[in-house]
Formats: sequence, structure tokens, C-alpha cells
Amino acid sequence: MSVRQSYRGAEVNIRRLAVVLILVIAAAFAVSYTYFRFFNVGQQLTYRNISVSDAKAMIESNPSLLIVDVRTIQEFAQGHLKGAVNIPLSDLPLRSGELDKNKPILVYCHTGNRSAQASAILVKSGFTHIYNMEGGISAWTKSGYPTVTPQH
Repeated sequence: MSVRQSYRGAEVNIRRLAVVLILVIAAAFAVSYTYFRFFNVGQQLTYRNISVSDAKAMIESNPSLLIVDVRTIQEFAQGHLKGAVNIPLSDLPLRSGELDKNKPILVYCHTGNRSAQASAILVKSGFTHIYNMEGGISAWTKSGYPTVTPQH
């Protein structure tokens, strides 16, 4: 066996080793990605934005859904979603203990800005099933969906 044949054999072995190493790294990445994307069920890392039509369907199909209106008391009195609980955004950090962390919660406001902030606060506080209604009650009423007002 000549020196050239030895070098060629070594080159082939190095290439094989490199391919195997690349495949191992790719497999490790794929397994890690799959775990964190699909099987890390301990915590939801963020809230989910949903449309008003999805919110309406969720309300109609899930009786355990908690609906939280984070507008002011005055805004709430002008009309709100049926069954909603009013916890103004400014009160939420102090009142989040009133809510069940394991139940799904639909959060809304007037246009979706305050509810997005509230949703982020709830997620940081350990809530795992938070849904932010995009467009708020404004989009809800524009879609022709009903609201209720408190009886005096």
C-alpha cells in the first residue's frame, strides 16, 4: 500500500466522519426543536390573538371560558360581552389572584391594545390559556354581535 493510497483512505474516513457529525448535529437540532415546539406543555410562552368570530365561537362552545373586560368601569357600564367580568387594566396586577390560572380566559378591551397588555401580564403571572380578542369590543359590535348593559 502506497502513501498516496493511505492519504486517500484517510481522506475518505475524514469525509465519512464529517458527514456523520453533520447528521448527528442535525438530528439533535431536530429533536430539540420538536420538543420545545410541540411537547413543552408545562407553560404556554405567550397568549394567542384571536378574531372576534373565533371569540364568539369560543364563547358559544366553552361554558368554562372566563371573559375578562379590562376597560374602565365607565366603559364597561356602556356595554360589554355577556358574562364578562370587569377588571380594569390598572387593577389587573392586584386582582389577577381572583382568576383561575388553569381555565381558558378571553381578554378584551375597546380596540385590543389594553387587552394585549393585560394578556401579557396574565402570561407573566403564570396563566396558561390566554386569548386576546383582536379589535376589542369595537370590532365585536362592528361584526353585529350583541352586547349587554347593566340593569339599573
